[in-house]
Amino acid sequence: MQNISKQIHKASLQILNNPGICLHDPIILRELKECGFQVEGQLVRFSEEQVMACLATAPSTFTLKGRNALNNISIGNNSRCMAPAYGAPEVVMADHQRRQADFNDYIRIAKLVQATDILHLSGGILVQPGELGPDLASLIMIYTALTLGDKPLLGIQGTEYEVRRIMELGCIAFGSEVEFKSCPRFLFLVNTLSPLQMDANALATLRICAEYSQAAIITPGLMFGSTSPITPAGSMVQANAEFLAGACVTQILSPGMPVIYGCLGSPADLRTGGVSLGSPSRFAFKRMATQMAEKYKLPNRGIGAVTDAGQVSAQSGYEAMMTMSSDYQYRTSLVVHSAGILNSFSQFSFEQFMVDLEIIRMLNKNNEPLMVDEASLALDVIRKAGPGGEFLTSPHTLKYCRTLLFQPELAPPKTNTSQAYRDAFARSIEKGLLRLEQKYCTPDMPKSIQHGMDDYMKSCGISSLILEKVLSAKQ
Repeated sequence: MQNISKQIHKASLQILNNPGICLHDPIILRELKECGFQVEGQLVRFSEEQVMACLATAPSTFTLKGRNALNNISIGNNSRCMAPAYGAPEVVMADHQRRQADFNDYIRIAKLVQATDILHLSGGILVQPGELGPDLASLIMIYTALTLGDKPLLGIQGTEYEVRRIMELGCIAFGSEVEFKSCPRFLFLVNTLSPLQMDANALATLRICAEYSQAAIITPGLMFGSTSPITPAGSMVQANAEFLAGACVTQILSPGMPVIYGCLGSPADLRTGGVSLGSPSRFAFKRMATQMAEKYKLPNRGIGAVTDAGQVSAQSGYEAMMTMSSDYQYRTSLVVHSAGILNSFSQFSFEQFMVDLEIIRMLNKNNEPLMVDEASLALDVIRKAGPGGEFLTSPHTLKYCRTLLFQPELAPPKTNTSQAYRDAFARSIEKGLLRLEQKYCTPDMPKSIQHGMDDYMKSCGISSLILEKVLSAKQ
């Protein structure tokens, strides 16, 4: 296993040296050239010494802080910090009909994420509301997540202007620019442009993150056979090279800036040109990515509960369980797409969201350490029951029955017919959603902070109707 990481590392360095990585940002190119990197136009070549010197300043763990200190999370090693779905432009309804996602969906998801203790981050593109203009959408989404929740947030990659506005809003939400910059509050998901490039938006996002002392996940999201070699090992070499280039940028701009090893890979469906998320081929890549993150002593990103299914079904269940299980099998620091994704990232489902939360609950229970001690051996209980006895009425059973055994929240009562079971299961999910929505409690926010955020949004041209919709959702 150690030999594999050495091979990937060595091969990645060869790619970083020849042909190198194209970086489409003149400010970063100038910074790198001044620091001794070989820059020819937009092409940058990296030496092993330069790469390892940059990695040496990146932290192995860091704390991401929310508005409520009780929701602060440590990211690194095997922390398995969970974030919800990200980026889907469509919503699949309970009757399997699909429609464009809207702002009401975003608000509803933000409240659900706040209400559950299973998910640790909110914000980002929970879904892509179709009616929001592209120039204002990211700011509105972050405002909504800040207003309706107090957990740490995923940021949104964008132009320098868009990302800077998000940071300015964050400064207001956390009291001042000094306070906001004192520690990471937002975690920005930054994608490379495979093969072997980072575009202007990605690099601008990294520059502004460095300026405001925020954190980033650098994610080469490769498609085997389409945007990278068809072999998982070849794709891993390319992804690792792209990540290392981005990581070097972060540490040159701001030594010590938290950066997460975010390499993901999926086989392309060469019949359709799409991506296949439920394929076991992803796990060879996942194992290698975990080894590389360990080699570099960096937090790493997991796969999440994802599926190629277009509706809640047996396929969506077994694929989501399979993909999420890999994040428990191998060291995983952060998981994006933990709940709600259908149809290869393109759709969100509230029903699948509840199924995925149940999957995480099951995996959390399964991952609990095995305890064998005098109390759990229960010798006195066995002796008291004796041959032919029973344990149902034992005080020992009554003491532990509600805490020791897994209590499913979605599984309906057993019925005699398959149709009755399907109907009962659908009703169980519906009731679970209702219970979670009723659990939502508006987090405290000083009126001065809320008014400051509202005034800033208006100064950016955000309609009062949008703000009123978000504020009314707090009730």
